[in-house]
Amino acid sequence: MQPSNRERASGDIASRIAKRIDGARLRVLIIGAGIAGATLGALLRQRGELPAIIEKGGELDGEGYMLGLLPLGGRVLNGLGLVAAYQSASVPVSTYALYDRHGRKIRSYRLGGLIDRYGVWRGIERGALIELLRGAAGTIDYGTSVSKIRNTATATLVTFNDGSSAEFDLVVGADGIHSSTRSLILKPNDVQGYDTGWGGFVAWSSLHDQKIDVYREMWSSGWRVGLYPVKDRLGMFLAGAHRMLAERDVDSYANEIEARLPDGPFARAVRMRDRSAGSFYWRMADCRTRIWRRGRTVLLGDAAAAFLPTAGVGASLAMDSAAALADELSRADVSHLDYALELYEKRQRRRVELAQANSRSLSRFMFVNSRPAAWLRDQLMRVYTLKMLVRDISRVMSGYR
Repeated sequence: MQPSNRERASGDIASRIAKRIDGARLRVLIIGAGIAGATLGALLRQRGELPAIIEKGGELDGEGYMLGLLPLGGRVLNGLGLVAAYQSASVPVSTYALYDRHGRKIRSYRLGGLIDRYGVWRGIERGALIELLRGAAGTIDYGTSVSKIRNTATATLVTFNDGSSAEFDLVVGADGIHSSTRSLILKPNDVQGYDTGWGGFVAWSSLHDQKIDVYREMWSSGWRVGLYPVKDRLGMFLAGAHRMLAERDVDSYANEIEARLPDGPFARAVRMRDRSAGSFYWRMADCRTRIWRRGRTVLLGDAAAAFLPTAGVGASLAMDSAAALADELSRADVSHLDYALELYEKRQRRRVELAQANSRSLSRFMFVNSRPAAWLRDQLMRVYTLKMLVRDISRVMSGYR
């Protein structure tokens, strides 16, 4: 929801937000209305709080790529009463199938046991998930950003992009891997980056004869293809060395990949790709911050620890962390917010960093650049069990801290 024309005419950003949160028990500003920020906003609103949410992009902005949402995320949607809408906008995932560079299936991993224990996996477009969450989060000020943050002992003074300023009890930076909030409160050496040297294009294709509950990946040497069904279409990820792809476009690289593919589901998907749909280039790099908070400003989601998409857990962990933060805030008063933030970080940091380490570890299997290494990797994956593949993720879902 965007501010009304009357709200826009009523004064500067700070004044509009101040009116909207007047009387709030906690004056909370959420910077970023992506998955983490919108989830936190929806959870706080459900608890009767009045958070202010800003987003530097527009209402319809956001990369349209596919997500595999684990039970960690699905459970949050249960709590928000969004299960029916979520199921309508997504498809189930029951099997992960891995293929070698010749198109031969290495192994299929059926997820039934994990689903029975933890809950369903579902495939959904990022835009569809954000639409659900933003609808539950309430009013969002779009085209709005923060230029300065100054923490005091008991509050945080924020300066907005129009030069106006306002004071909040808490500021939450949920503005993604390239977080401006993070750069405003942390030093460069507080942030550690991890770069695989790879990248890839997200593109779209027809479902055709693809089973909607099966994720397929073909791992080769120097390139990779993934097929991920969502509602009514098929998401594709065409990966390779970043230095080779940085100046390429999706069509030229898709044509190159198509020429390499043996006949089968991967070749058909690339051949039937939707050339009119937009594409998104994803750099296979992440980051981790040494600390999650400074004063009354705290980081959430990718702003604190961004994920490679290799384990498909980033969105789910962002929602899980938002739920943990909302839970701690619901039990805190203004005088004891510092303690609530300390408890939030204790609850989530080790869980998040364990899952992030798992994503990094998987990238070493997926992103190899020589045929001998790819052959050795393929032989290893023939004996690599599902339990081994998702060991750390299972620990996170079991409540490890």
